[in-house]
Amino acid sequence: MKGALVCICLALFMALYGAEYICDPDSNNKPDCTNASNLLVPIRNFYDPTRYWNCTSVSNNSAEVVKCESGGFDPTLKKCVSWETWKWTDCCP
Repeated sequence: MKGALVCICLALFMALYGAEYICDPDSNNKPDCTNASNLLVPIRNFYDPTRYWNCTSVSNNSAEVVKCESGGFDPTLKKCVSWETWKWTDCCP
């Protein structure tokens, strides 16, 4: 009985944990800047391929939007590239 209860609790925990990290293509993909792993990492903006998100501080939760000078943001390279080399990729692979 205790084993079944542990399995149920573990399954519930995994469901809740996984729900937080599911990609939502209908969102703008704004990151949680209180998460240190997002600090100073360019993150794709799903609404605009010429812009990306950048967290400059973990002390607040306000990611700034950065516009590429010319071209689009490549989420694989995590940098702005020229339109000649940019290509569309799915938001949620």
